[in-house]
Amino acid sequence: MTPEIGGPSRARRTATWVVLPLLALVALLAWGFASPVGSSPDDDFHLPSIWCGLGERDGLCEQGSEELTRLVPAAVAGEPCYARDAARDASCWSGSTDLVETDRVNTTHLYPPVFYATMSVFASADVETSVLLMRAFNALLFVGLVTGVAALVPGRLRRSAVLPFAVTAVPLGAFVVPSTNPSSWAYLAAGVTWLALYASTLVEGRRQIGLALLAVLAGFLGAGARGDAGIYACLAVVIVAILSLRRDRRLVVPAVAGAVIAAVGALFYLSSTQGGQVSGGFADGPGGPPLGVWDTFRTVLEVPDLWIGAVGGWGLGWFDVPLPALVPVLVWAVLSAAVFLGLGKATPRTLIAAVVALGALWGMPTLLHQQSGVLPGSFVQPRYLLPVLVLLVGVLTVATVRGKVEWTRAQGVVGAAALALAAAVALFTTIRRFTVGIETPVWNLDGDPRWWWDVLAPTPLTVLVTGSLAALAVFLLAERLGRAAPTPERALDDVPEPRPTEK
Repeated sequence: MTPEIGGPSRARRTATWVVLPLLALVALLAWGFASPVGSSPDDDFHLPSIWCGLGERDGLCEQGSEELTRLVPAAVAGEPCYARDAARDASCWSGSTDLVETDRVNTTHLYPPVFYATMSVFASADVETSVLLMRAFNALLFVGLVTGVAALVPGRLRRSAVLPFAVTAVPLGAFVVPSTNPSSWAYLAAGVTWLALYASTLVEGRRQIGLALLAVLAGFLGAGARGDAGIYACLAVVIVAILSLRRDRRLVVPAVAGAVIAAVGALFYLSSTQGGQVSGGFADGPGGPPLGVWDTFRTVLEVPDLWIGAVGGWGLGWFDVPLPALVPVLVWAVLSAAVFLGLGKATPRTLIAAVVALGALWGMPTLLHQQSGVLPGSFVQPRYLLPVLVLLVGVLTVATVRGKVEWTRAQGVVGAAALALAAAVALFTTIRRFTVGIETPVWNLDGDPRWWWDVLAPTPLTVLVTGSLAALAVFLLAERLGRAAPTPERALDDVPEPRPTEK
């Protein structure tokens, strides 16, 4: 198909798809260097659980004085000294490997074991190096799976592998993906599972099998990281069924894959004690009665604050990295624009699927707060909803029978620049908060940092400049590819009869 005027040629598109993942990896690695060990939310639980993810090992994880406690290096146990105090830099952090006892570890199966076991492969006595390797692995996994699904889906769906992540990653996604937090995999899985499964309903042969396997893998990774991600995996299957259900023997492979994803998601959800929080509230909540009718109504009205939190309205880390208002304003503007452009091409099926996703985005946190007896602002965090947000954006921006979501070059460049600016400001603020404290004015991050990595690492300013430029290039290239994506003559949703196979 001839690209539209102003779009890249086929050769340039191919070259761009090679460069784009590399730039995305550089941008994510910059975020991996931007914060110290323990800076991810609830790392006082996740890091000990990682060190014990492969069982007891001398010097890394040993049996504590009680059945459910463990001895782990002091550097990964307890809240870090700088947590919850934005004015305090991370120079107080100690890399001590002396073993200390903690009950903040996954011995009660609060979380599924897959994420912790995988990360535990990198655990060693050198805590800083171990954490950096874990962050790099998760960044590489993210880029690898997104690139994989982009390579396998039909051409008209290729940008659907990138656009939903592009408009939801800044800043929380970029912070969480290269981290030691299980939400890294939950976010990744949400965007990959549904698209790979949906695309598998449009093709057949080896391509279909590859997409189905990729969907199962992504669903397994998400559900194996967080119990609630098991629900998101089932949600992805439901949404794909809404978009694609019809009488067609070619749906056998996607149907089997969907059943496997749903079964795996349900298994991990039911086997982790975290799963009971959706129906029964948080076990560590105030323990009071569920919210009454009036407070539940207030909760419904306040839940959207969590959505704003996912794009920078809440602080990063332990909520101790407050971001300038510019960040959420820019990101939410671009995200909203993408959604509204998508509504213009929506079909009845995509609208129904979007309503289901929006219902989960609104209903799940409402139910959690209601059952826990608390109003929004505590317990439920924006990162819990980030997977549903990327799913909602994906559904509303996917190509349909009415055509692809379109924007002009000016609109695309402005959107890309806005996201890049928000990413740069967020990255600068994050590095400044941990190197000198949020209240210390500083222009040159290399001037007098009070904290930085003891292992071989690029300087703070190098991380900022490299990460910001890489992000700008990613957004500009993604915008260009999005405008040049081929427009389908027909889309499978809302077409009940079988269509010709798409090679």
